Amino acid sequence: MRADAKRPPRHALVLAGGGMVGGLYEVGALLALDALFDGFTACDFDLYVGSSAGAFVAALLANRVTPERLRETLEHDRRTLPRLTGSQFLTLPWRSYFATLPRLLTTLPRVAIGLCANWREALVLDTLASLVGLLPHGIFSLDGLESYVRQRLARSGRTNDFRRLRRRLYIPATVLNTGEVHVFGSTARERTPISVAVAASAAVPLLFEPVRVDGVDYVDAAVTKTAHAGLAVEAGARLVVIVNPIRPLVLDSAARGSIRDGGPLAIAGQGLRVVLHRRLREGLRRHAREHADTDLVLLEPYERDMRLFDYHLMTYRHCHEIIRRGYRTTVKTIVADFERYQALFAKHGITMASRADIERRARRWSSAARRAA
Repeated sequence: MRADAKRPPRHALVLAGGGMVGGLYEVGALLALDALFDGFTACDFDLYVGSSAGAFVAALLANRVTPERLRETLEHDRRTLPRLTGSQFLTLPWRSYFATLPRLLTTLPRVAIGLCANWREALVLDTLASLVGLLPHGIFSLDGLESYVRQRLARSGRTNDFRRLRRRLYIPATVLNTGEVHVFGSTARERTPISVAVAASAAVPLLFEPVRVDGVDYVDAAVTKTAHAGLAVEAGARLVVIVNPIRPLVLDSAARGSIRDGGPLAIAGQGLRVVLHRRLREGLRRHAREHADTDLVLLEPYERDMRLFDYHLMTYRHCHEIIRRGYRTTVKTIVADFERYQALFAKHGITMASRADIERRARRWSSAARRAA
């Protein structure tokens, strides 16, 4: 049983989703927190809440895998956590594809005949809708991700069992049939493996098949809420640090071009970012009103970071640059309002390094990162 099961958490870390880019950005932000604090690290929070890609990072932090170890592993060292390749993450559900093939072969001729016979009255969208129901439940499967996390957590000193963690770990997911939120790890009797919960929380509809656990289908946690920071607030945490790697891009009149110039994926991506970010902000404002004794710290990218926006959410190719941007942005955000953050963290028993030490550590880390690139 967890050592802290009977008392409310003091400090909570909430990691939102955002695909591969979001997870990499969060690693950089967590490296920055380690550089900003003295005597406190990203592995010392009492409660971790991870959604979608954030669930993957949170599961490792709860198992005492440090951000520095994550960075080294992602960039060049494969001994501790072998690289999560595209072939592992984007697994094709071949059985689902083969299962739908006979139905498609039977239905397509009938649809074609109907279109030819009634082509003046036929609606293309209606015809497409009749075929969509025959397609697999998702383009990809998350079986590869679940297997990867399970194997990594099976190593010495780690656990794939919520009940054996020394720190609390909450992983929310959306119940497909009801739209309700289910929180894996929220009870002392949780039997679902952490790896399965991570996959369930990351099952983006259409892109991935729903993850079935004990007969219940789950999809991405972001379907219901962006970060699920309320789970930490309701658990009693007095300090909640939220890392949100995805926000809409803001182009002012001085900027060249338009998001429209990026094509349909850029337009759809911006729309998704607007919805997720606005929902997050509204939720945090509500928590601040209803829980005035809880301090919320939101860390996220700059709204005019065009380079980060240019990376599609599932890319791994620019791993080093994305981690670096997460680190630099977080350090600059804290240093820009140093006195306020210093007083806020001190209120919760966390000592920040001096401004000079932070700047020295940032320069040293940046130099090491450039040499490793």
